[in-house]
Amino acid sequence: MKKLSTYLFLILFSLSAPSFANDIKEFEIEGISIGDSLLNYLSKEEIIKDIEFNKPAYKNYSNDFGEVYIFDNFESYDRLSFKVKPDDKKYIIYHIKGSISYDNKLDECFAKKEEIKQEFSKIFKNAKQQSKTLKFKFDSTGKSVTYSDYFYLDSGDFARVGCAKYRKDLKIKNNWEDSLQVTIGTEEIIKWFSKPIN
Repeated sequence: MKKLSTYLFLILFSLSAPSFANDIKEFEIEGISIGDSLLNYLSKEEIIKDIEFNKPAYKNYSNDFGEVYIFDNFESYDRLSFKVKPDDKKYIIYHIKGSISYDNKLDECFAKKEEIKQEFSKIFKNAKQQSKTLKFKFDSTGKSVTYSDYFYLDSGDFARVGCAKYRKDLKIKNNWEDSLQVTIGTEEIIKWFSKPIN
């Protein structure tokens, strides 16, 4: 497995085999990979509770996926989040996001994002790259925004590095922080996000 980490300088590995760069399951964030069972890290009850708690952030999407957070003493990240299917008894992971707080430090976040983007360009040499600025659908004011660089693999899976900035009152209400985010996910997650229900 290859580790995706933002510890110290950037990514703690180099990639030489092109075949690895097209299989997102070959990568880890804090030792966790796409395709692992979330039950290896949380109980069923904890997973169900967190999916329900986070539903409001995804009210514009179907219930095919839910999000679960882990706040722990990780090596490189302040927190991790995972997308799983709520009706999957094994809670297989389809999406992993590692976040590092850059609250009210957007310029610093942008600088680190650019460093990681350059490293990703070397790792995912054959990937299609795309930069996007997206407003979060849960914020009708449009003040909560993510600035992201995507790397789309031939398999349909993806990697992303971005900076998320949230509206102040939402940060207070939900205990959120502006953050740098490193993400890996499957094509199925991309399709889910591309089809909001309203």
